[in-house]
Amino acid sequence: MRVKVKNIPGDIRLTDYCAKHFPILGSRSAAKKAINGGNVFVNNRRSFETDLVSNGDVIVLKKPKRRNVKIENIPIDVDIIFQDEYLVVANKPAGIAVNGNRNKTLENIIAKIANRSFEEDALDQPVAAHRIDVPTKGLVILAKTKSALISINKAFQNNQVQKAYIAVVHGDLSGEGRIETPIDGKSAITEYKSLSVVPSKVFGHLTMLRLALITGRTHQLRIHLKEKRHLIVGDKQYAGPQRTILGKGLFLCSCELSLKHPKTNKQLKFEIEPPNRFSRLLEREGNRFRKE
Repeated sequence: MRVKVKNIPGDIRLTDYCAKHFPILGSRSAAKKAINGGNVFVNNRRSFETDLVSNGDVIVLKKPKRRNVKIENIPIDVDIIFQDEYLVVANKPAGIAVNGNRNKTLENIIAKIANRSFEEDALDQPVAAHRIDVPTKGLVILAKTKSALISINKAFQNNQVQKAYIAVVHGDLSGEGRIETPIDGKSAITEYKSLSVVPSKVFGHLTMLRLALITGRTHQLRIHLKEKRHLIVGDKQYAGPQRTILGKGLFLCSCELSLKHPKTNKQLKFEIEPPNRFSRLLEREGNRFRKE
């Protein structure tokens, strides 16, 4: 990538200029990293982050050499719902992290099974643009290119990505409504709609809900439903003394994602069905109640 500096009122720091005029970098810290990595040249000279640039200077951003990422094989099946040169949408299994300092993560699994991007700004491996909790199953977006990652991150920051979950909760939460209890002093909004309610001999009632995230606070759904006295089934972290079903996992699944494609701007929508154990639980509890 080559840019000729023009229309600036005076000298400007190279780091600031690169962050603004090379969208592929996306931030000042990324610009600094590119400069220190020897990938930015000013007037055919390797640059330094303290350099100043003036009108007429020619700045060249070279693509860094691509690393071969070595990742161990992980014996976990992950379904890829969609992929192209820019992004991957995967169905994360419950029980594994999206990313982090460990080998068994969704990012590492996807790095082994996804098609490699040949775009100019391709990342060494797909990078998650957001996260869902370890015990939560469902849809996660991973970017294959630097520009796609920047675009999707901005979409999340601007609430332009729609996410919806299916959950089974304790109690009768019929109808629909909105929970607006702040979390850690920050605005947090969840919309819910009942899909089915069944009586339960042990738990009184169980309700299957569709949950739409209007904001995206950490553990937002789990905290909101606990505070509303409708704990998500299997949520041992927030159960406290409340009895729930343990050993069957958390009954929460990220089932819907909608966003604009970072390259084509086309609206994308992805949907999956919740695990069969969700409906089986409601059927079993309803049958037990009727038999009694």
